Amino acid sequence: MIDFNAENHEYTLEGIHIPSMSELLELISSDYDIPDFYAERGTAVHSLTEAYDKGMYFEELAGDLIPYMFAYEDFQEEHEVKIESIEEILFNRELLYAGRRDRLWIIDGDKHLTDIKTGGKYRQHIAQLCGYALCDKGKYKLSNLYLNPYIYKLHVWGQEEIDQGCKLVESLSLVYWENHRRDRKKVENILGGIK
Repeated sequence: MIDFNAENHEYTLEGIHIPSMSELLELISSDYDIPDFYAERGTAVHSLTEAYDKGMYFEELAGDLIPYMFAYEDFQEEHEVKIESIEEILFNRELLYAGRRDRLWIIDGDKHLTDIKTGGKYRQHIAQLCGYALCDKGKYKLSNLYLNPYIYKLHVWGQEEIDQGCKLVESLSLVYWENHRRDRKKVENILGGIK
């Protein structure tokens, strides 16, 4: 139903732009301009963890990022982890946005929807997770796995934070589509014809 163009990171429905979770979060994160170096590092570490989980990782791939991968390997060794999905594309038919969740997995017997980050914890992280959770309304814990050189931290978000994050996502979607009313009507008409 949703098409994803990886080259420009764009989601479309029959040619109509659908905002990504990241795009919605840009509405509130203008004060948090991330320097390109950090964004590129995060993307590279993310790709390495995906290769690791798919059995395609070799230490030689990591280069200067090997300390981050040592942290990821420690996480995997110190917890019982069973992966259910990696980089799954999701679409919220009610709020009309799309995104790709990093991991849906079982950690030490509990199901988690987890986003992997380098660096520290920010308020937007729970909103991103809530956005993914609102797409399928699954029953799981929402967590971030923070990777830094040689250390990791698995942070599980509390219910009050989750409730606030979900409200924020709903509000951001409403603001986005209020500014794109014509496209919203087109998308609603398309979805009305799809069961």
